[in-house]
Amino acid sequence: MSSPADIMKALTGVIGANDPEATVTAYLDSGFPPLNNASSSDWDDCFPVGRVIEVAGPPSSGKTAIATKAMAAAQALGGVAAFLDYERSFSLKLAPNLGLDTTPGRFVYKKPETFEDGVAMFHLMVETIREKKLIKADAPICVVFDSLAAMTPQSTLYDSKGKRRAPGDRNMNDNTALARATSNHFAGIAQIAEKYNVCVIFLNQMRTKIGVMFGDPRKTTGGDTPEFYFSQRLWLTSSKIVDEKTKEVMGMEVSGIFMKNKVSRPFVKSKWRFMFQADGTGRFDRERSLVEFLNERKLLIDVDPATGKETKKGYFMWEGKQLSREGIARAVEAEGDVGFNKLKALLPAKYVAPVVAEAELDEVAATVGGNDIEDSAAAA
Repeated sequence: MSSPADIMKALTGVIGANDPEATVTAYLDSGFPPLNNASSSDWDDCFPVGRVIEVAGPPSSGKTAIATKAMAAAQALGGVAAFLDYERSFSLKLAPNLGLDTTPGRFVYKKPETFEDGVAMFHLMVETIREKKLIKADAPICVVFDSLAAMTPQSTLYDSKGKRRAPGDRNMNDNTALARATSNHFAGIAQIAEKYNVCVIFLNQMRTKIGVMFGDPRKTTGGDTPEFYFSQRLWLTSSKIVDEKTKEVMGMEVSGIFMKNKVSRPFVKSKWRFMFQADGTGRFDRERSLVEFLNERKLLIDVDPATGKETKKGYFMWEGKQLSREGIARAVEAEGDVGFNKLKALLPAKYVAPVVAEAELDEVAATVGGNDIEDSAAAA
């Protein structure tokens, strides 16, 4: 009998040596440590580069904002970001508020007509960047498709001769055209992502299965194929943040659950605040979100400065001052990254994120239209 070394030597002469493992070596920071941890079990790493990811949720749940943070993170590491806008709704004016540099060359913005057009652009773009060495070899590329539900297969727009079909010229085959398109192309997309070190994010719309009486009735569009190639599936829900006094809607509390995760443990959740601004833009309130996270896990405790005992008054000692949760958040914000790092220093080195129970998944599924749920938020 041959030894393993002899077997490998013989095989190497025929098929070559073993290939390197398809291991994730780089991540894109979401800007919010608890979301990073839910994704990768690390406070600094979120979206894996070299993999295909789904971010899905109901309307106005913050899908595009999350993707924009990922693109900005790729640029911060010396890479290139691209947005393929099938929904025709991306705002080049508002994106810089989330840290995205929209300078052409740093950012690529295209509006493909068909599913196949966008996939072809994706292939050509990443191959050109890597083959011509336009950025450093270890600099990431982040490409966002918005959204999978809006990607229209060519067969639904044009006939076999390339002539545009009439609006009423549809049949049953068109109903499954998107599923067939994903089945044909997703294997190639996953291979290109790994080969060229690309973080590919598909935004997706949420649907409700008709007739489901028990369990999670939610599903996403695109057929069954994508869910096999997604390394992560982050599903979002959201609820309104309402000022108790004015009843004004100030923003949204977004909850995310990793329904699938091949780089860390699945079914881990996180939540954060996305606040509306007077000029119509929005921003991640990472400071207040992290304060809430620390408070919920008793890493930032309400303590009476006189007695040193925990209280329920809603005030905390922060750098010698007694402040509310909102007060700490705004004091941290005023110091920028320096202040945020002080808050981040309270996070434990070892932390096991809570895993969502099945009963909680059913409860989340029941609120798939989460924008109609209002959470009162006091100024504190």
